[in-house]
Amino acid sequence: MIEQSSMSMNAKMNSGATAARSSMEKTTSAQQRHDENDPDISKPQKTLLRSHSNRGRYYPGTKKPSNNNKPSSNHSTVSHGSVRKVAKISEKCQVSRTMMLRTLLIGCLLTAAAVCACLAYITLRNAEQETAIQTYNSVSISALENARSIIHRKFQASEITAALASWTNPNEEDWPYIFINGYMNITGKIAAVAQSTTQAMMVFIDPSEREAYEDHLQQVYQIEGRPNHTGVQDFGFGIWKPDTNNTYEDGRAPDITGENTWGGEDPRLTVLSLHNVPDSSSLLYNLYSEEDRGIHVDSMNACANENTDPNVSPSCAVFTDMLELKIRPGPAGLLFQPVFPANDPSKFVGFATTSLHWEEALTNIVPDYVNGLTCVISTATATFTYELRRGGAVELIGPGDLHDPRYNQYSKSVILNDIETGSSTSAVYVLTVYPSQAMFATFSTNSPLAVALAFTGVIFLCTLLFFLYDFLMRHEAEQRKLILDMKRRFVRFISHEIRTPLNTVCVGLELLERELRKDTSKAKEQEDNIAGFSPTNDDVDFWHNVTVDVRENAMIAVSILNDMLNYDKLETKSLEIETEEVNVWGLIDQTVHQFQLQAINREVDMKLTFEKPKTLLGSSAGTADSSDRSSNHQVDENADFDPECSQLCVVGDDVRLSQVFRNVISNALKFTPQDGKIGVSVTHVLDGLPQAEDMVIHGHPIARERRRGSILIRVSDSGVGLTKEQLKLLFGEGVQFDANKLQHGGGSGLGLSIAKGIVELHHGTIHAESEGAGHGTTFVIEIPLYEMSLKDEAEEVSQTQAQTETGSSCDGDSVPKKRKILVVEDAMSSRKMLIRLLEREGHTCLAASNGRDAVETIEREMDNSRLEMSMRQDLSTHISSHVPIDTVLMDYEMPFMNGPDAVRAIRRLDYKGTIIGVTGNVLSEDVEYFKESGADEVLAKPISMDRLREYWDRHPMYSRDENTPRT
Repeated sequence: MIEQSSMSMNAKMNSGATAARSSMEKTTSAQQRHDENDPDISKPQKTLLRSHSNRGRYYPGTKKPSNNNKPSSNHSTVSHGSVRKVAKISEKCQVSRTMMLRTLLIGCLLTAAAVCACLAYITLRNAEQETAIQTYNSVSISALENARSIIHRKFQASEITAALASWTNPNEEDWPYIFINGYMNITGKIAAVAQSTTQAMMVFIDPSEREAYEDHLQQVYQIEGRPNHTGVQDFGFGIWKPDTNNTYEDGRAPDITGENTWGGEDPRLTVLSLHNVPDSSSLLYNLYSEEDRGIHVDSMNACANENTDPNVSPSCAVFTDMLELKIRPGPAGLLFQPVFPANDPSKFVGFATTSLHWEEALTNIVPDYVNGLTCVISTATATFTYELRRGGAVELIGPGDLHDPRYNQYSKSVILNDIETGSSTSAVYVLTVYPSQAMFATFSTNSPLAVALAFTGVIFLCTLLFFLYDFLMRHEAEQRKLILDMKRRFVRFISHEIRTPLNTVCVGLELLERELRKDTSKAKEQEDNIAGFSPTNDDVDFWHNVTVDVRENAMIAVSILNDMLNYDKLETKSLEIETEEVNVWGLIDQTVHQFQLQAINREVDMKLTFEKPKTLLGSSAGTADSSDRSSNHQVDENADFDPECSQLCVVGDDVRLSQVFRNVISNALKFTPQDGKIGVSVTHVLDGLPQAEDMVIHGHPIARERRRGSILIRVSDSGVGLTKEQLKLLFGEGVQFDANKLQHGGGSGLGLSIAKGIVELHHGTIHAESEGAGHGTTFVIEIPLYEMSLKDEAEEVSQTQAQTETGSSCDGDSVPKKRKILVVEDAMSSRKMLIRLLEREGHTCLAASNGRDAVETIEREMDNSRLEMSMRQDLSTHISSHVPIDTVLMDYEMPFMNGPDAVRAIRRLDYKGTIIGVTGNVLSEDVEYFKESGADEVLAKPISMDRLREYWDRHPMYSRDENTPRT
């Protein structure tokens, strides 16, 4: 809704950050040439890059003085006078050299003073300008939203006033002789909330009933306690209209017949009968007598007459165009809200009126310190310019758009009344804001000039040592500025910087595992293996387990990163869970297994105990048959309960639940000393959490009959324990206690707060128990259980439809389709391994190292397809040799052209294939930006082949010569 005319400031800041980062990383000459050719880097920044690259080089510019003082080879004698003459000449030469050095030093000092002064002035001045622009961006967005909110409140106020009249006088015959007890008191409060001068009620009067209605209003005003002069004009008490003949001093003439001069067709009088101000001078005004108001009355009449349902009140509100109120000068508008009696909802008997005085709408929409924000309010026919002054004052500059054209690029706009009204004459009001010279001058100080002069003075008065010290300090300040800039970029790029190498690790591990399996199979098929070179099953299993352990620990690192990124979502109530049937027993088993190696390394005895669910015990429900799993995950042979095969499950998000279990177990390991014990027990509580709300899966609530109590997970440790005071604060934001000193690596203090939020999203509970410091801690998690042995009918229908649409088959003989894939990745190792992994599955791959190469490759492939199609048509043959690219795996951060820009360029080529974004930037706005640019899906690094196949199932392959899926 809010439009910003220019993004020049953001582009400038981004390019500045790029230049600073390039200099800090000491790029090679090739990279420097790339930065200098980058169109996003301005000329001054390219100069800065060149200066960094040239820093420290020696440029010979001074001729070395020749050594002419060497003794001559001829040892001839000289006279005493000749010696003195030579001494004088030598002294003069020494003085000349000293003067030359002094002059050179002074020149250097002057040059340094001038350079430092100029750099300081430019830097600080630019910093002030950037601060001013950033402040304007923040203030302008807030101002637009606040102004729009005020107009919406005014609309709601008119609806309330209309509803008040409709329900207090619910029958059509009650009108126009209505009475609303407490009208002034009620509408006065409504007007205060809506920041409106006027909350009035208009009724329709037949001219023949004028006198009777005037008598009725006099009685109403007396009952309401209005002043005696209320409704009295120069001609006396009565309905009035503007006096065009100047007969009366107050400019108001009695309106007896309801006739008008602008061509209105309604013969009735439209009388302002009630007003929130007791002695308002606009009372008894015939609004229909003037065209700028009357045309909107006709519009509401037409809208009401178009209603064909007698039991429904139509929406026929209207915003008038620019006009001036009768009780307050200045540009304004009126909002008319039709009144339909509650018992006769199709009868249009009057309307509530709310004022839209623009000084009211612009008051207090910005902080008091803002000075000089220009606001232009416009409709299709009129425009007025205001300026917001310091302290909240609103000043009308005049009619028309009078903003300073130098600031056109900073304009931002919003439609104030973006509300469906139903009337054809309703005006649309647009508010556009601009900065002004006065606003930017607020942030302009003499600091740049003062600092520049200070530099000059310091360099003139200080010694060479202090000059060197100053140079070092400025260098430190530059490094500090770079560090601060990197901190600002840290949040956005931390995900990418961690996930990208993990992607290489995980893809490489999966590729290694496939190669091991492949080589082992080949070795078994060969009959003449050389002894000692054939791997045994134990070797293969060992290396398989190694790859699994490494991959699981890499995914733990990714999960911890997700904890950090999801905390803000949890705080803003925007964290969502993807509900599905979750085998929580197997999930706990898998999670504990992930910490097996860590527990062994820390010499901690970790034991997992399952109690068989009571619904599986049969007649022996009184005896708890349990399976006991220690840290090495050896299963009790007498236990017949398999956690992977339980019909009881949790409905929720397996990733989020795993995050909770992992956090609690990780905390237990952190706080448990060497030779300590950790116990994880899983119990089925048959009547647990009876008041928990029912979960929703696939858009349908689960039947209450499926509830089977709850699952109770207890994680106990023999660690440091917690006091009662610490237990009360345990799940707060950023909470850490002295016990964290025992951790290896500390912690952010966010994990338990995140875990609590996730458990509550699953309608469960989590709390901690401890007998005190030194007695260990027990975390108790309880989540509702459901019996979901069969999938919901809705899910089966959904899957059936999905299979029908994609043409997938459930037959066992179906073979996965082989695709031609363009892999776009700037990291060579990751690109090579991903291509090899895809090729091992039978796919054909092409490679591109950046977005620009990817666009060129797609364009070339599409040209080849069109050329082959043309040749096929000319030769009347259906033989096809060229296979088109049907999938693009596109990285996000790449040189020359990033992923979203490349996707946008590819879609402009009318490419219809599947584009899957592959990125380490998993922030929601980055993912949405990728999809808005044209990506069908976004796959987070590290790449999961299972998730990639899932995406392929949702997006069928496309042929090269038609926009239909290939079957």
